[in-house]
Amino acid sequence: MKIEKKFINVGLIGYGTVGKGVVRILETNKKIALRKVGVPIKIKAICDLMPIDRKELYVKNFRDIINDPEIDLVVELIGGYEPARTIIIESLKAGKNVVTANKAVLAKYWDQIWTTAQECQKSIYYEASVGGVIPVVQGLSEGLAGEEILNIKGILNGTTNFILSEMTNRGVSYDEALKSAQKAGFAEADPSFDVNGVDTANKLAILASLAWGGWIKVKDIAVKGIADLDISDVIITQEFGYDIKLIGSAAKTKNGIDLSVEPCLVKHGRAFATVSNEYNAVEITGKDSGDVLFYGKGAGQGPAASAVVSDIINMSEFIVTNTAGIVPDVVYDKKTRIKVLPSGKSRAAYYLRLSVIDKPGVLSRISGILGKNKVSIASLAQPDISDSDSVQIIIITHETTRENLNKALKEINAVKSIVKAKTVKIKIEL
Repeated sequence: MKIEKKFINVGLIGYGTVGKGVVRILETNKKIALRKVGVPIKIKAICDLMPIDRKELYVKNFRDIINDPEIDLVVELIGGYEPARTIIIESLKAGKNVVTANKAVLAKYWDQIWTTAQECQKSIYYEASVGGVIPVVQGLSEGLAGEEILNIKGILNGTTNFILSEMTNRGVSYDEALKSAQKAGFAEADPSFDVNGVDTANKLAILASLAWGGWIKVKDIAVKGIADLDISDVIITQEFGYDIKLIGSAAKTKNGIDLSVEPCLVKHGRAFATVSNEYNAVEITGKDSGDVLFYGKGAGQGPAASAVVSDIINMSEFIVTNTAGIVPDVVYDKKTRIKVLPSGKSRAAYYLRLSVIDKPGVLSRISGILGKNKVSIASLAQPDISDSDSVQIIIITHETTRENLNKALKEINAVKSIVKAKTVKIKIEL
């Protein structure tokens, strides 16, 4: 196909850690980009809240980039919801193609963004929004394009995985592990977006929406983070042969898509148990393909910037021939409705740690409440962790519904005469 441009002009909005990495890689690897695209890729303008070290490229108002007729591609790297949504929508309407690493804005405005992209016949690439450098978006949308997707599971947040690795490997508390993550540059000063599971939920919503062709909303995902994880549970579950990982899961069932983000026990030797520090992993199961595993760094300037640059290069190959956006990147129809399984109907086995008084009849009372609520016990143990007021009982349940287990635990925790602390519940990833 005939090349219609002599070079690609890029407008970069957001010159933080990732933005600086993008400029560095584009300039360092310009020969690689030229070989792949056929014409040079140039940064024409950079917008940021504050003046930058590249004075010749700096513009203060992002609309100066959107309205510049010479700019072919807008790269949005500011994060958050606004003005990120406005930048993406206005860029598409101005005839610009877009690259973004913004998982939050995509998850929240999936409907509006992809409807606008299709109406304007422009492209949006967003590989860096999920899994850092892992090419999971491309793998799901292209490599597995002919598959009926049955299941998506992932360790999708480098910050939480680093914290959990510190707790597991060094035996330190959550607070100490968080400080290590912040010192290493993997956690923000305010880490709530990561440790509360919101970041993982946004990424899971994107992958699930892509897999099943509709719009999975974050509010439909049952989300629990790691901030209240006790080091004693990390130690105990290690002895039982498990590692604890924050896992985002989307599974196709006959009653709807089962969606969750929560700490899970993963058996030693399983692939997810070996994913440490800032690394991410995503396992996608197709009806015919079986399990496909993606693995790589999910945090840090280099991996994120590398993914953004890959999107810039891949999109530029279409821009030079004026074909970007002719075929939609995401086939989205707002009339498509994806049935979501109510969170209470989700089924799994669970690890329970109960802190109870040490006297006859306690275990019988607890097992009776569990049985009444259709929760059966697979195994039971009493670790050597106790104090003068209580003993610890560990119960591994058979598969049950979240609804039944929550009812049972509510009743158990209400028996203040025998239960000394709220029961700990952790899902077991089979």
